[in-house]
Amino acid sequence: MKDFLKKIALLGLVLAVIGLLVLVSGIMPVKASSGHWPITRWILGFASDRSVAFHSNGTEVPPLDEPGMLTLGAGIYQSNCKWCHGRPGLPSPPVPAAMTPAPPYLPDVLHELEPSEMFYIVKHGIKFTGMPAWPTRQRDDEIWPLVAFLKQFSKMSVAEYQDLVHVTENSDAPAIVTEACAVCHAADGMGRDNARVPILAGQNEVYLRESLQAFAKGDRHSGVMEPIAARLSQPEIVAAAKWYAGQQPTMPDRSDLDAEEIRAGRKLISQQDDSLKVAACSECHGVWNDPSYPVLAGQPAEFLSRQLTLFRKRSRGGAGSGNLMHKIADAIDEEQSQQIASYFASLTRDPTGEDE
Repeated sequence: MKDFLKKIALLGLVLAVIGLLVLVSGIMPVKASSGHWPITRWILGFASDRSVAFHSNGTEVPPLDEPGMLTLGAGIYQSNCKWCHGRPGLPSPPVPAAMTPAPPYLPDVLHELEPSEMFYIVKHGIKFTGMPAWPTRQRDDEIWPLVAFLKQFSKMSVAEYQDLVHVTENSDAPAIVTEACAVCHAADGMGRDNARVPILAGQNEVYLRESLQAFAKGDRHSGVMEPIAARLSQPEIVAAAKWYAGQQPTMPDRSDLDAEEIRAGRKLISQQDDSLKVAACSECHGVWNDPSYPVLAGQPAEFLSRQLTLFRKRSRGGAGSGNLMHKIADAIDEEQSQQIASYFASLTRDPTGEDE
């Protein structure tokens, strides 16, 4: 028995030495051009699938059919994902197709995944595949519109996809606006009538420029905007900010706003409610105030309410003055956030730039 154990130990030692020699020699190829062995591909795929299923279990999935989610998700995909995963009409871009493993064409595999699994993969990425994690851990709210889009992607035609991501070009707009911004914000800055997207038309130029710089440096958190802003040159940032600041905003239809919420919001922001112990919103966000602060009049209520929630959770970040909002957001609850958002959304700006 002892001799047998010695032989086993000796065999183990010999195998370990051989393995070490193979490792040190560099004889094993790591080239992507040869692909994986079938058994390696199966083991890695099976392990990945089981890990995603296990760790995504219990994830609470929000409603994925809310207005604006599909359009925003399509814009996110068009800006960030199509380069590796293709799009209808171009299923396999040549460069990522040469990776090992190659990124899958998603319509062929999405039917195998639950929404919670899609969310987990987009948020955390997959090791050893080239699939990156979402650029920020603080914006789960940005991932769900992409999941809503991916749920529909498998049955989407070329025409349907193009309709979602189509950009109405403006010959006067800087090229960077058409290439990097318009798919979500539109060339006119009106956000394609999507309540999840801010209206950039007529916004303060300084604020827009500083926001893009904050996104580029990671000071303002967004898995969508950080990669886009990071690849912009300073002249492109200046050009985009100047263009959108110079566009004349048009008042979207706000007939869906609740009149009671608007009245309650007006009372809150005018400091008629002394319980908040915070400065009136108009002290910073009026049209004629510091241009590094955003003008809020006419912005979508859903977008404004979400920003207040992000400030409250310390998940938004921002340029130098962004931290000033933390104390204010802490002083109001979700209901009050919605009321304030509805009030600002109900406001218009006349051609002279004054709130009405």
